[in-house]
Amino acid sequence: MSALSISVPLAEAKSKLSELVERVSRGEEFVITRHNAEIARLVPAQRPSRQDVGDAIAQMRAGRVRRAATAAELQAWKTEGRR
Repeated sequence: MSALSISVPLAEAKSKLSELVERVSRGEEFVITRHNAEIARLVPAQRPSRQDVGDAIAQMRAGRVRRAATAAELQAWKTEGRR
């Protein structure tokens, strides 16, 4: 599944199937839901090539900045949401 799948209720998917299929053909992915529960996925029939996946991973790694967290950041993360 792609980084982001769009959730679509079944009734809406039924009424907009042609539009969803067109968008899927351009690479988008959708999760079809019934009563907020996932029941199906619309995904492109062709998966990306190994080269495409490798290129995407390389781009993500190139954009990632690594640095050590400070003690203050670690403490803040540890206590986050505990109030």
